[in-house]
Amino acid sequence: MLDYYHLAIYGKCYGTIYTLTNPNKIVTEIEEKFDWPKYNPRKDKIDRLGLPLTSLDGGMSGTPDLDSLLEYNNENNTSYGEADFSTPTPAYEYFKEVLDPFKLWLGRTHVLKINPGGYFPPHRDAHDLKTFRLIVPLQNVEPPNVNFIVEDKILNLEMGRMHFVDTIKMHYLFNTSKKPTYWIVINVKTTPDAVKKVLRNLSAS
Repeated sequence: MLDYYHLAIYGKCYGTIYTLTNPNKIVTEIEEKFDWPKYNPRKDKIDRLGLPLTSLDGGMSGTPDLDSLLEYNNENNTSYGEADFSTPTPAYEYFKEVLDPFKLWLGRTHVLKINPGGYFPPHRDAHDLKTFRLIVPLQNVEPPNVNFIVEDKILNLEMGRMHFVDTIKMHYLFNTSKKPTYWIVINVKTTPDAVKKVLRNLSAS
């Protein structure tokens, strides 16, 4: 728990030195190559898709990798946590540049595609602080058409750069643009070494 606080004390959101070269080109390639399962299929009225970059077994079906773990565990008498989804999928290779520095500690990681009108309602990530969240904006992420809000602050994130975001705080996202928005969502095991990896590699901006 103390390790998570070492991250959060620096702020709700801040950038690291890790960046992805040409994210627009990569989005085009993965759109052509892979099928995109529904993200959280229980919320089928919200237009969101996902592409697993890690999963339980390296597969890309999205089950249960893109499901609500709380609801999936309750229905299937399982006890999966974010850290259990650590096997790279074929899509991982496209994002090695930003994922490999954290490969030892990766948990559930995916590209999130939110179509026009799609959103995440206000919520807090209810986890036990065993993982923390890193975010890489990929395409069409700029306010005011796409807004990612943490508490009362609209985030203005640099495309392709990895950021720590304190998602224990109230946050929400909505896409009012006419095209999809793409983000990498990374869960990292909260170990002393993983926390040091972030804090020793903060961006100057």
